Amino acid sequence: MSDSTSEHPMIDEVERKVKPPRRVPTSLVIGVSLVFVFIVVAIIGPYITPYPFDQFHFADRLAAPSAEFWLGTDRYGRDIFSRVIHGTQLTVTMAGTGTIIGVSIGLLIGLFSGYIGGWFDEILMRLTDIVMSFPALLLAMLVVAALGSNEINAVLSIGIVFIPKVARVVRSATLGLRNVQFVEAAEVRGESNSYIIFREILPNVWPPVIVETCIRLSYAVLLVVSLSYLGLGAQPPAPDWGLMIAKERAFLVSAPWVVFAPAGAIVLLIIAVNLLGDGMREYLAARKTGDE
Repeated sequence: MSDSTSEHPMIDEVERKVKPPRRVPTSLVIGVSLVFVFIVVAIIGPYITPYPFDQFHFADRLAAPSAEFWLGTDRYGRDIFSRVIHGTQLTVTMAGTGTIIGVSIGLLIGLFSGYIGGWFDEILMRLTDIVMSFPALLLAMLVVAALGSNEINAVLSIGIVFIPKVARVVRSATLGLRNVQFVEAAEVRGESNSYIIFREILPNVWPPVIVETCIRLSYAVLLVVSLSYLGLGAQPPAPDWGLMIAKERAFLVSAPWVVFAPAGAIVLLIIAVNLLGDGMREYLAARKTGDE
């Protein structure tokens, strides 16, 4: 008697083609969850804090964490917990906006430079080389110093810093797609450059762009707090995390909570974004391998 595999060859063929469901990386789950929490806190946090971020409690200056002040108070008696929660909105908004600006402009430059090529590509890449020759923080400081110290200019400086880096990544991905069959078919049909770039190439460069965006976002958080720490970003009395550390660092020994609270928020946000980026990279790589 023949076995069941020989009796049902079509069923066996289908079973061999069925792929197991992809496992979502743990880092992606944790990263998405943490980033989602930060976004929720940024949106609703200012409405649920126990005190206004700029309310003084002079009788409780430098008070240790307690049931009344969960994370203690600063030199002016302001509730640190309320300031950290308010600062979440400021930091997330500035870092996110700067990243969007840099990724959006860098994406366009990389797409057109990589596809058109020639002298157009050469000029754009030499310009990006010039910008990338400056350290990120130094370039951001130069931009803010030229435009003025405030939140808007700090966001613009972050976007300018990220443009050449994103453009390089997107250009590299675009170069790998210039000679594929569906692009050549669009060229044969006489489609315009814009059509080919946005309808044929752009949908296929999203994976590296998504991963690069997560990487840029973590750097954006560092740049935001660094500029504020140096007095080039948010200005007092804004509850910016970097500004809080800069203004209260003199009390690090006598009242360490005034620094540890905003520093801990910075570390946790960067870890969350890095986990998100690592998880996305792993998931997209597994998806690409599975598709192949």
